[in-house]
Amino acid sequence: MNDEHTAHQHEGNNPSEMQAAEGRVFFANLKNGDTVSNPVAIEFGIEGMTVRPAGELTPGTGHHHLLIGSDSIATGDVVPANERHIHYGKGQTADTLDLPTGKTKIALQFADGAHASYGSKLSTSIEVYVK
Repeated sequence: MNDEHTAHQHEGNNPSEMQAAEGRVFFANLKNGDTVSNPVAIEFGIEGMTVRPAGELTPGTGHHHLLIGSDSIATGDVVPANERHIHYGKGQTADTLDLPTGKTKIALQFADGAHASYGSKLSTSIEVYVK
């Protein structure tokens, strides 16, 4: 978990800007039903938005969050920071990590510079089988 998450504000872009955001989030190297082994390399994809570090509140920008075992976060809600909600607030677009073994749901959630979620339209989830 990234501790720098707590060092900045949590007031996101205004709701109309969040609702107007357009784009697509995807796993660049994984697809639903893949079988993988730990540690799992995950590449985050985004189209229509620009990846920027947390702390910057510029419309049309944000950063990725990996959700383990859950779906998207409602529009405007702050993405929690814990072992199941991993923040990539430095603008990272990939990670290698251990996932729970067996059938595991993972989701990507794009959020603004204050970790306020862009909602289900900028999220995607898949299930992978981890050996």
